[in-house]
Amino acid sequence: MSHSKSGLYGDQHDAAHRAHIPMSTAREAVRNGLILEALGGPIDLNVVDWHVKHRNPSASPPEVQNETLPAIREWVSEGLFRLGAPRGRAKRFVAWRRSLDHSLHRISHGYVKHYGDPERWMFSAWRSLTGKGEQLARSFEQNDTDGYRRKS
Repeated sequence: MSHSKSGLYGDQHDAAHRAHIPMSTAREAVRNGLILEALGGPIDLNVVDWHVKHRNPSASPPEVQNETLPAIREWVSEGLFRLGAPRGRAKRFVAWRRSLDHSLHRISHGYVKHYGDPERWMFSAWRSLTGKGEQLARSFEQNDTDGYRRKS
C-alpha cells in the first residue's frame, strides 16, 4: 500500500489538497482566520483577498473576487464585522454609515475594475470586528488554548 507524501504529513497543510476544498468550507476557514487576525485591529481588503487566494490556490482572479465579495457580505450580515476606513491623524477606524449594498458596490467598483492595480483597492475598505465577532474570536483562542493544554 503506497502513501502519498501529503498523506503522511497531513493534507490540511498541502496546497494541492486545499485546491479541492469546496468554497463554502474554505470560506469558513477564511472567516475564522480573519476573525482571529482582526483581534489585532482592523484588516484591509488586501488581507481578505490574500486569505481567499491562499485557501483557493487554483482560483482565477474573477473566482477570487466572486468569493471575496459575497463572503464580506455574509460576514457583515452575520454581524461579525463592520465596514469602514481609518480616518484622521490617528488613523482610527470609522465605520461607514451607508447601507451594506452601497458599501459593497463601492468596494466592488475598485476591487473588480482595478484588480490588476492593487494599490488602487488594497486599502480602500477595512473590516473591524463587532462585539459579536470579537466574542467569536476569543472563543477560538480559548478552544486553541484548551486543545493545547489537553495535548500537554
